Amino acid sequence: MKAFFSQKLSAEAKVRRVGSLFDRLPSTVIVTLIGIFLCFLVLFGTVPLDTLKLWTAYMLSVLALRAGIWHLFRRVERPSETIYRWEWAVAFGACVSGLGWGALFGPLYPPATHPDAQMFVALMVVITAFTGSVFVAQSNLTFWFFIVPVLGPAIVHYVTTLGQQAQWPITAAACCIAVFIVVQRTLHQSASRMFNRCTDAESALAEQQAIFDYSPMGIAVLDGKHIVKCNMRLAELLGRRIQDLTASRLDNHFANAAEGSKFLADSEAALEHGAPVQGRYRLRRADGIEFWAEFTGHKMPAGIRHRIWMIADVSARVSSEARPGQRGAA
Repeated sequence: MKAFFSQKLSAEAKVRRVGSLFDRLPSTVIVTLIGIFLCFLVLFGTVPLDTLKLWTAYMLSVLALRAGIWHLFRRVERPSETIYRWEWAVAFGACVSGLGWGALFGPLYPPATHPDAQMFVALMVVITAFTGSVFVAQSNLTFWFFIVPVLGPAIVHYVTTLGQQAQWPITAAACCIAVFIVVQRTLHQSASRMFNRCTDAESALAEQQAIFDYSPMGIAVLDGKHIVKCNMRLAELLGRRIQDLTASRLDNHFANAAEGSKFLADSEAALEHGAPVQGRYRLRRADGIEFWAEFTGHKMPAGIRHRIWMIADVSARVSSEARPGQRGAA
């Protein structure tokens, strides 16, 4: 069963791929409604009215079924171990819809006295097959479950009614199918690469965010002297909330704001050349208590003007370094 699916996708990418099928269902419903309306309008008077009504009721019922599946999918969680069931649900909906479109070359096919209606049916089937190839391109399974019932009746019709003269329609149909397959495979491969890249990028960002959030050192991302982002550890060091620190000036948290402003300004030239900058200064917490902090500044990757500062509480180290000197002076 799983041979129908892409095996190169990660579990999360598979969820994204199937989710994209459901994301396109509302557009599919709108396009299908337009197609049903056009078919009813063009075929009215060329085929038995009861047959046309029955077909319309069937197509609308299928749309309701697919919309119901879409609604259920949106209300449940999408763990990777059950995502194949949802893909089969999409494929089933596409299949029963394809059977309805295939009926245009069955009981709804106009008689020879209406060549314009016959041409419309042929064009409608081709357009539907192409549109379906685009909408369900992310799923090989859904593509075949849709394309076969849509085009199969047309091929059977031309073979059985034209006899030896069917070679040109059959050739044209084969070329159309080849085009649809190429389009679907191209879109499928492109989407698979995109889903994998998005999943990898989000995983990397999540890992970086976890490192940022749980670092034992305070981290501040600066735009000039203003904090645009910081972690919880920095908020703990300064005794403030993260939202209070965001957009504030880092030098305002120095015990001597002028000294902090000069340090940050003097460090800019070194950071611009990619050299790390270090300094040890006193900071003031929200409750007014001062402590020694060691700053280490780094330049962000090329194209990003922000600077990142690592801030550690080194009060204990400063005290231990000061004690030997104090004993000697005594």
